[in-house]
Amino acid sequence: MNNQPLTLALGLDARAVSRHRRLLRQLAPLPAAAALAAAALAAAALFWAGAAAAKGKGGDAAAPKKCAPGESSVKVAPLELKLKCKEGFHECETDIPLKAQNCTGGFLEFTKLEMYEHDRRSMVLEFSPAAIVPPGASWKEQVPWTTPGDVEAVVYFRPSGTTDTDAARAQVKVINKGLDEAKKACDRCSGTWGKYGINQNEGCNCKSPDAGKLCHDGDECKGECLFFQYDGSGREVGKCSDYQRLSGCLEIVAKGASKLPVKLPPPRKLPTCL
Repeated sequence: MNNQPLTLALGLDARAVSRHRRLLRQLAPLPAAAALAAAALAAAALFWAGAAAAKGKGGDAAAPKKCAPGESSVKVAPLELKLKCKEGFHECETDIPLKAQNCTGGFLEFTKLEMYEHDRRSMVLEFSPAAIVPPGASWKEQVPWTTPGDVEAVVYFRPSGTTDTDAARAQVKVINKGLDEAKKACDRCSGTWGKYGINQNEGCNCKSPDAGKLCHDGDECKGECLFFQYDGSGREVGKCSDYQRLSGCLEIVAKGASKLPVKLPPPRKLPTCL
């Protein structure tokens, strides 16, 4: 078999390829399971040798960040990210770039990732086959995300060729800047934050600055003009609502009502459902 294409693709020199060929030939006498595990380790070593060679020849492969002196565990870096939203604070998304550095001194297999929100598991990713990470290198995964808040990432790993699983954890803070600003504006208008309307969209219900004012037209109120009687000429009379958003079936003076001809005798006022 001609290995020249492999040599060129990985950017290896002839001595590196020869060294790993010898390692693979030594696997032949081993039992099948042991040979398979050792072959995986050899392939990983071959890959990282290629990455180092590519960097030395002007490639874009970055050298692994060195572990801190005395470090002998797996560390997942904490993160703080901002969501990108299409409009205001709705339809938002981002990618969480998780990275776990292997400082154990041995090869590790990364098998599973769990994401927790409010102590509730909201995502599970299982990796099959497991990602093999050499000592000093990092495991990486891009996780798509749409909701703001504090998230805990739990990464599961084990020494290659074993079943003893361990885990490393990291805190991820996801920020929706538009949502934070909208809630601050809601506080300024003495409003109530919640879900409103038929579609139950999240938003603020500001207190009306003209609450209780007499009105003859819905356009005269920041919120709604709530009907309570007809006057002597048959015009609708109401009072401006306490809040700008209302729900339920209510008797409302419509916007533009003052421009409509008066009906005599006045008709029975029918409720409008919001």
